[in-house]
Amino acid sequence: MSDCSLVLNLEGVSKVYRSGEFSVRALDKVSLQAHAGEMITIMGPSGSGKTTLLTIAGALLRPTEGRVSICGVDVTEMDQGRLAAIRRTKVGFIYQSFNLLEALSAVENVRLVIHNGSRAGAAQAMARAMDLLEVFGLSHRMHSLPRKMSDGEKQRVAIARALAKDADLILADEPTANLDAKRGQEVMALLREKALELRRAVIVVSHDERIRQFAQRVVWLEDGRLRDHH
Repeated sequence: MSDCSLVLNLEGVSKVYRSGEFSVRALDKVSLQAHAGEMITIMGPSGSGKTTLLTIAGALLRPTEGRVSICGVDVTEMDQGRLAAIRRTKVGFIYQSFNLLEALSAVENVRLVIHNGSRAGAAQAMARAMDLLEVFGLSHRMHSLPRKMSDGEKQRVAIARALAKDADLILADEPTANLDAKRGQEVMALLREKALELRRAVIVVSHDERIRQFAQRVVWLEDGRLRDHH
């Protein structure tokens, strides 16, 4: 468990993409804080900068200006090697395309992110992966390959995987995009419940109005600017 209560702190973050003489300001002085046990949904129209914001929050992209801290560590100027270590230990990503390894079973996909290399570690990781999949109602899918699973099952495996690695920050990009309404709601309810229980900070980017009810806070991003949404 981390003693990290302010998990993500974005201060005055802007991102400008330049191409020849054109430049596009994808984010404009965005400030956002996410605390342990908090779920924030970022909504807004397509092209409003939501994915850019998530990518910067996950230390995959540097802002043009502003500061980014994860668990009190300023990652804005960090070199790629240290950034990779932060991403590996502090951040869990959930994508709409699930990003599961097709050649591995559900339990292996989850175990991979936990396993630390030792033989004792392997057995422990396997036990933890099985526990998590059980929590997500996937006992009958432990040894199934992704192609044998429904989209709802794959998304639950992807969420179990993100929670498995003890990341303080979980970033989800349109996690319900490939799911029907009922499955989408189940997946979000599970994600919220587990994230609160495990004291993770979760940021969900979505334009699915139905998932607003699961967030403690909904913020609206439009033209690269953020405001609280009521």
